[in-house]
Amino acid sequence: MKAKKEALAYKRPNVINARSIGIAACILTVLGSVIFLWHYTLSADLFKVDKYGVEGNIHLKDSDIFELMDVKGKSILSINAQILARRLESSPWIKTSYIRKELPSSILVKITEKAPAAVLNDGHAMYLIDDSGVKLDSIEKPLAGMPVINMEEQYKRAYAEAVRLVNVINKTSALSGKAIEITGMRPEDISLTLNGLLILMGFGDYEKKLSSYFSLKDEIANRNLAIEYIDLRFSNRLILKPLKKDMKWVKEAI
Repeated sequence: MKAKKEALAYKRPNVINARSIGIAACILTVLGSVIFLWHYTLSADLFKVDKYGVEGNIHLKDSDIFELMDVKGKSILSINAQILARRLESSPWIKTSYIRKELPSSILVKITEKAPAAVLNDGHAMYLIDDSGVKLDSIEKPLAGMPVINMEEQYKRAYAEAVRLVNVINKTSALSGKAIEITGMRPEDISLTLNGLLILMGFGDYEKKLSSYFSLKDEIANRNLAIEYIDLRFSNRLILKPLKKDMKWVKEAI
């Protein structure tokens, strides 16, 4: 009797091993079937992207956006919306994007485009730039009513100041649509030409300086003065250089 029990105990590990192998085989079979079914589903024509809709684009064409996404013929099940959004936002024109997938094969895109703030003329070509100075697109000629920065980008500090001045100008309704050009190789040399009148702006404090200009503009008109330039670089005084007189008119800043 004791010998029989020992024999049964000896054979039990083999029974357990056989059962484990059977379970593992079943798991592998199911897993293989799932993987096969997933790959079959991904390659099915039913889920290949063939429709898309775009909202919010003004400068970019729908086809440009679809090309940026690079999803033609791909399965909608394998597409990651966050990766698509990052791909779209790599375009200098696109500020934000929202992607929605609709089964079985459609993608809807909503974007917010950046607005051109000015034209950059670097002496070689002209570009539309946004409010942070990033180039959006090349153009053949300046757009009417848009400020123009005539400056090489190598003057980085002056260029940054010119962009700040542009943003102040674009928020000043009285300057809307005016012919404005900005130049300077150093921040302290920043100047603008407003409808042909040279205004020396210097570095920073542009809201206050433009306010001083507007307070002075009516006085210039009343005196019927022909002005060569206005110097607003100093915090405590305004300087006007008459066009035909070898003198300057200095007025305390407001």
